[in-house]
Amino acid sequence: MTASAPQKRGIPPAYLILVAMLVGIGVGYFVFVNFPDKQAAKEVAGYISIMSDVFLRLIKMLIGPLVFSTLVVGIAHMGDAASVGRVFMKAMLWFVTASLVSLVLGLVLANWLQPGHNLGLPLPDVGAATNLATAKFTLKEFVNHLVPKSFAEAMANNEILQIVVFSMFFGVALAALGEKGKTLVLVVEELAHVMLKITGYVMKLAPLAVLSAMAATVAV
Repeated sequence: MTASAPQKRGIPPAYLILVAMLVGIGVGYFVFVNFPDKQAAKEVAGYISIMSDVFLRLIKMLIGPLVFSTLVVGIAHMGDAASVGRVFMKAMLWFVTASLVSLVLGLVLANWLQPGHNLGLPLPDVGAATNLATAKFTLKEFVNHLVPKSFAEAMANNEILQIVVFSMFFGVALAALGEKGKTLVLVVEELAHVMLKITGYVMKLAPLAVLSAMAATVAV
């Protein structure tokens, strides 16, 4: 009985990203030094940032199908709506708790460190127009926004909360079908595996995206 050959371990992704960050800083500094004209440096940085822009678009491309397939499979395997309800309440509790902790931490750090306090930047006039579109947040708008008018529209716009709501209904209904829904459960489960595989492919581009983003930022 022969011993199997040890598997070769590649460089950890964290190290690759760190190296890419350092190389990106070097490339960006090279552009900054050799292109003193701001407009020319900005144009070069625009070409350098193509990889990071493509990477972000790939991530956005994956979000909708990945959330839908994994949620539907998870809910369908739970079997009943009561289990889904308990998981949903726990998830909402964690979401609210994390949001409150983040809010409190941000307020404490902002008041303690006071970023930008000594920069001496001129303040705009009180009546100055900001040209920013603002909308008043209401509970009614939030609740209405949770429910998608169209699943296709929610997918196209990457409306995560709407995708989650539809996926919960879909998963609960699929679980309620029992044996009749097993084939569709298997199909969605295979879709989840495919999306996770594609996610792995996309994440291999992360070091290049970091290099691109850092170089473009430092260059200008």
